[in-house]
Amino acid sequence: MKLLKFASITKKMALAAAGLFLLVFLPVHAGLNLCILRSDGGYWYRVACHFMGTNWIVKVFEVILFATIALHVVIAVILTIENRFARPVRYATPHKTKTHWGSKYMIWTGGLVCCFLILHFINFYFVKMDWVEGKYTANVEKVATHFQNKMVEMQSGKMNEEESSAFMAQFEAVQALAETNMTTNGKDFVNMNREQIYQHFGTDFEDYEPDFYTMANELFKNKIYVTIYLIVFIVMGFHLFHAINSICQTMGFNHKKYNRFIELFALGYAVVIPLMFAVVPLYVMFIK
Repeated sequence: MKLLKFASITKKMALAAAGLFLLVFLPVHAGLNLCILRSDGGYWYRVACHFMGTNWIVKVFEVILFATIALHVVIAVILTIENRFARPVRYATPHKTKTHWGSKYMIWTGGLVCCFLILHFINFYFVKMDWVEGKYTANVEKVATHFQNKMVEMQSGKMNEEESSAFMAQFEAVQALAETNMTTNGKDFVNMNREQIYQHFGTDFEDYEPDFYTMANELFKNKIYVTIYLIVFIVMGFHLFHAINSICQTMGFNHKKYNRFIELFALGYAVVIPLMFAVVPLYVMFIK
């Protein structure tokens, strides 16, 4: 509980720094999502997801990102509690303050976004961590290499008759799978559950990964999920608008000469980023 002993200004600076880091991350995530809009059968999006899931630098960044989110949430809750205890009784009459108009709602808008993040993690990140099952994709070349290695084993007599029969059944099943679950460019098998992976490639095949493109498209065809998604990003817009103003104030960037610029930048960011996220589910639901 050492965090509770830090001075209020220290916690505010830490909250601002964490918020600034998240502000930099959001355009990256939004840009990745926009790859779904391409008419390439999900090729760009799957390549981007594969890179994000296998590059060690990104994996380190991922840990930092989750730590930053946790830090941001914890400090925000602590500061809110401290402020309530510092003034348990509200003023009898309103008083003028330079605090931005949206500050008193930040804990609520942030709380709603946090709840959505949990849902988002369950639908996507938990699949990546193999905590819940989703849809999967496998590179055709890796599958071919796997079957070539198995063929060598069979021809060298390392398989018994039962294993050889099972392998040949898998090989024939893959031919049928190519007609229904292969991308148009012939590079990947997609939209498979784990049972299909084991049935067609064998339980010893491990070179598969979550098919985030298929999962995203399925979710964005769900009207309830899309409604929640859009509401959350409208709320996030308000949260971001105040957050940028608050970060600048906490870090001493506010000044009468460029406060207007900060307000305009905050407004632009708070509108553009949620729109970048919102356009994807709207496109999938009504156009795709």
